[in-house]
Amino acid sequence: MNLKDINPKSTAKKMNSLMESRFGFKIDFSKLSHAKAVHLTNRITENINKIRHSYGVHTAERNPKYLELLMIRESLTTWLQERRIIREGEIGRAEAALAAKDMVDSIQDMVEKVSKMQAEQLPSLVDTIRDQSQMGEETANQFKTTMGQLLTDLATTLSQAREAADNSARQLAGEQVSTPMSGMGDTMSGNPPAGIPDADMTDMDDEDDFAAVDAAAGGTEPMGREKR
Repeated sequence: MNLKDINPKSTAKKMNSLMESRFGFKIDFSKLSHAKAVHLTNRITENINKIRHSYGVHTAERNPKYLELLMIRESLTTWLQERRIIREGEIGRAEAALAAKDMVDSIQDMVEKVSKMQAEQLPSLVDTIRDQSQMGEETANQFKTTMGQLLTDLATTLSQAREAADNSARQLAGEQVSTPMSGMGDTMSGNPPAGIPDADMTDMDDEDDFAAVDAAAGGTEPMGREKR
């Protein structure tokens, strides 16, 4: 494992696979919250800095434990960046959903206006036409039939449009999407290196999270490690 293996353009998933193949452990991001990831990243950074100050940067770069911590931190940082992009996408989706809901409300307003025309304006206008001596009953009935059918067709079309728009808006908001939750195992599987919390990372506030920092630095033993 060398520093050049830590590619900042890699995804968290790819880096996780690399850690598993090189070090025999990986992070289960499905159990990792944003707060835990930030906390863990900060604690690992503290230990990386301690190793650098204790042994020097060039010496530390030959220490497998140091490289493991770098890889873990880079994986966590990448995961946090990916989550930030996802959150930004969710905000954009929410804004689009609100705009779609406004369109549905506008169509609903049209439906209500047409309904008011049918229930109030049309009968009143027919009565006015009927009362005019130059128009009479026949003209009023003809107008009522023509306009009534027009308004009925328009109300039906708008109601159908409103329902379709509402379904589209709900789908855009994710209301019709149902994804079953899969079981979540330990946050890390395998044997994580010294200098990071236990695999399940359920208690991120434990002050003993990084009690093994000396072991991570390699102690007084020679740099390097046997291949697994």
